[in-house]
Amino acid sequence: MSIKWNLKKFIEKKHSIYSATDLKKMIHKKTGVSISLQNICNYLNKDPAMIRLETLEIICTAIDCNLQDILKITPTKKTSKSTRKLSYKNTPHAKKGLSDFPNPEDYDS
Repeated sequence: MSIKWNLKKFIEKKHSIYSATDLKKMIHKKTGVSISLQNICNYLNKDPAMIRLETLEIICTAIDCNLQDILKITPTKKTSKSTRKLSYKNTPHAKKGLSDFPNPEDYDS
């Protein structure tokens, strides 16, 4: 799956915001929520590995956008490489056990 994070490009294009402090002020003004400057810098400069849905909602509300405006998800196509699970019937003889389980009666007590 390919995920493309476009927050920085979106706010530059639509709102002419080029700094994290301006975005922080806008978020606080429109939502009343304060997100740390470090987190905003991370959201602008890196693709986030994880982000809370509540945070996405706050950002989208503040910059007046839909989620698909800042986040593009493209599913990857599955390769045609077929893998079969081995069962006893289709296991090669070399991988099968050489003998049956030992009889417990053969052991000394």
